Amino acid sequence: MERSLTAEEKLADTLAKWERYRNVRVSDQSSMYQRSSDTKLSNGISSPIQPGAEGPVHLLLFKKHLFVDQFMDMDDPVEKELLYHQMLQAIRTDRFPLTDMEAVMVCALRTQVEFGDFNGQLDYEGVIGQSLPRRRLPTVPIEAVMMHHQSLFGMTPLEAKQALLTIVQSWPLNKATFFDVTQSFTSNWPKSLWLAVDHRGLHFLEYRTRNILCHHDYKNVLSFSPTLSCLMVVTGSESKPAKIVLNTSQAFQIANLVREYCEILQPNGVVLLNGHPAFDSDSGSVRGSVSAGSTS
Repeated sequence: MERSLTAEEKLADTLAKWERYRNVRVSDQSSMYQRSSDTKLSNGISSPIQPGAEGPVHLLLFKKHLFVDQFMDMDDPVEKELLYHQMLQAIRTDRFPLTDMEAVMVCALRTQVEFGDFNGQLDYEGVIGQSLPRRRLPTVPIEAVMMHHQSLFGMTPLEAKQALLTIVQSWPLNKATFFDVTQSFTSNWPKSLWLAVDHRGLHFLEYRTRNILCHHDYKNVLSFSPTLSCLMVVTGSESKPAKIVLNTSQAFQIANLVREYCEILQPNGVVLLNGHPAFDSDSGSVRGSVSAGSTS
C-alpha cells in the first residue's frame, strides 16, 4: 500500500513511527519463536516460525503527486527523468494498464535505454521481469521484445525515454492516481474496481483495465465521507443526490487527493463542490465527511 505524506506530517516522525513498529514486530516475533521452540509438535517437528522472517517493508519514494498541465514542464530534464522512472514503477506495480503490444514496446525501449543497441546477448527475460507485473509476464514473448529492440537500432537513451513516455501519455488517464476499491451497491458493475483520481475528476474503471464505467467531474460531486474502511461519494444535485459507497483502506488518502486537486484548480483559493464550499475552513475536512467512528 502506498500513501502520500500530508503537508503537516514530518519526515522524521514518520521514520520514527516505522522504527517503533519494526522493533515491536521483531520483539513479538522473537517471543513467538521462543515459545514455539519450547513446544514440539506431536510428530516431533518444531513450529516453522523463524526469527527474521520477511514482513512489510517501508520505503520512501520521491514522486510527483499532482498532475496539472500548467505545473508540468516536460522541457525540464530533471522532471522528465522523474516522470520516466515514476511511470516505470507504476507499470511494474500494476498501477497502469498496458495492451500486449504496448508491453512489448515498453520492455524493448527500456532495454534500449539501459543496454543500447541490439546484440543478441542481452538478458531480455530479466528486463521483462523488472518492467512488468508478474501476471503479465506470460503475455509478452521474449522473441517479440527482441524483434522490436532490433528496430530501435541507433536510438539514443533520451529518445527511447521520450518514446516510452509518449506511449504512456497516449492514454487520457495517464495522469491519474489509481486506487483499488470494491463495491456492492450495484450489480451492473464488477465487485472489484479501480478508482482513478486526476485533475478532471473521478473515474471508475473495471479492475486493471482501461474500460471506464463512469466519470464524475468535481462540479458534480456533492461530498465525500471517508472512514477507515470505506468511502461514500455523493454525486448529482442536492435535490436528487446519488450515493456511491466504496470499500477501501485508502479512503482518507483518496479524499485528501481530491481536496488537493480542488484547491489547486480554484484560482481564488475557495474550493467548491457542486457550487458550495467543500471543506471546513478550520478542520480542512470534506463537507459532510465522516471521521473514523463518528459522524459530523
